[in-house]
Amino acid sequence: MKRIHNFVKHTFKNAPKEEKQAIIEKVTQMLIEKVEDLQESGCTLDEAIDRTVVEFGNAEDYFASLHPNRRFFKRIKTIKHYRNDLLFSLFGTVIIIGMLVFANLYYAPDLIWFVLPALAVLWWPLAVLYRLLNKKEGMNNDHE
Repeated sequence: MKRIHNFVKHTFKNAPKEEKQAIIEKVTQMLIEKVEDLQESGCTLDEAIDRTVVEFGNAEDYFASLHPNRRFFKRIKTIKHYRNDLLFSLFGTVIIIGMLVFANLYYAPDLIWFVLPALAVLWWPLAVLYRLLNKKEGMNNDHE
């Protein structure tokens, strides 16, 4: 039964602190009862524990069944958040490339070397743009 307790403790590690201990005790007791029922029906202990864990699901499913309108875990980034990330990455890229151009022209005006580091820095906003477009596409697919 230690596996059940460890599973529940790990699953609900991000639960709200006010309710965490009560949730862990309640869910652990519920899962132990289910394991005992499965054992009575003829399953071995390991099979019963495995089936119980698989059928339980994860913490999000548990909280969604208790409070369907409430979010307990990490917030979902919206398009606005991704757009802000893109603007930040573009602004940061412009500053970094500007510093590279300045250093190139100030210290080695005869040799243009800033192009390769600038190309490397450009991957940052491209990656953020990719995430933004994927998020928009995912939201469009959800609404269909």
